[in-house]
Order: sequence, then structure tokens, then C-alpha cells
Amino acid sequence: MSSPRKEQTRLSRRRFIREAAAGTAAAVGAGLLAGCSQTPQIVKETVEIPVEVIKKETVVSPSAASQWELVNPEGVVSIEPMELAPRITSLEGKTVGLKWNTKPNGDLFLDRIAELLEENVPGVKIVKFYEVEPSTVPQSATHDDAKRKAQIIAGYKPDIVIGSQCD
Repeated sequence: MSSPRKEQTRLSRRRFIREAAAGTAAAVGAGLLAGCSQTPQIVKETVEIPVEVIKKETVVSPSAASQWELVNPEGVVSIEPMELAPRITSLEGKTVGLKWNTKPNGDLFLDRIAELLEENVPGVKIVKFYEVEPSTVPQSATHDDAKRKAQIIAGYKPDIVIGSQCD
């Protein structure tokens, strides 16, 4: 006698979550009915997975009527190490870059910082990137865009950059 073949179906994200929640609720309910006095505890643990590995799992639904294949959508991430700049001990004679990201009043805050630095720090040079390089102002949409803006700012050779978020 041959065994009946189980039909594989594709589930929507909504149906997957609904069935997973139902399965969890059923497991908790069964535990309570069985006289378990303890509430189930969520255990968090950190697992290291090599970045190059794409993890695939086959999961059988609680009803065993369908089969799902879960694929990790994170992709491969490469991290380029970089050396931090040495810390400066004084702003005297240094170039200070001011970076604004278009949030309301951030430019006003940076303008005031520039005034205070010019009044109190001898020989300081202020570069307002939002005035001299307007293309550096908007939020970067991509990694390449952020890199391009960083190169523009680095071209001015600032000793320090002060950014204003103003949220």
C-alpha cells in the first residue's frame, strides 16, 4: 500500500504568522490543561552563524498539511575595518566641519556652534558643509552615496566634524 503524497503549498506571510500563532497558543493551552504550573519562558541566546552561509530550513506546519522552506534574507555583509582618528586635545588652529542633515533647526544650532567656536577658540577654521557643499546635506540613500559624501567632506581635511540631527 502506497502512502498518500502530502501536497506542498506556498503560504502567504500572513497565513504563516496566523498558523504559527495558533500552534503556539495550542501548545501553551495544552500545557495549562496538563496541569503545568509554570508559565512557559522565552529563552534568548546568541548563536554565531558565518556570514557566507545562507540558512535554509524545512518546517512542517502544526497541521502537517503543508511544508514550508524558510530562507534567511539577510544576505552577505562585508565589513571593512578602519582605523580611528587620533583624539585631539584642543581646537586651537584646527578645522572644524559642520554637517547638517536637513532636520528642522539643525542649521541654526550649527550656526550658533560656529559663532561660539569663533568667539572662544583662537585660530579655529569653520567649514559649514551645508553651505559650501550642499550635496552633502540630504540623507544618503545608499552606501555608495554615503561614501561619496564622506570623500567630499574628507577633501576639506577637517580635524573634527560636528553633526546635527535635531530630532
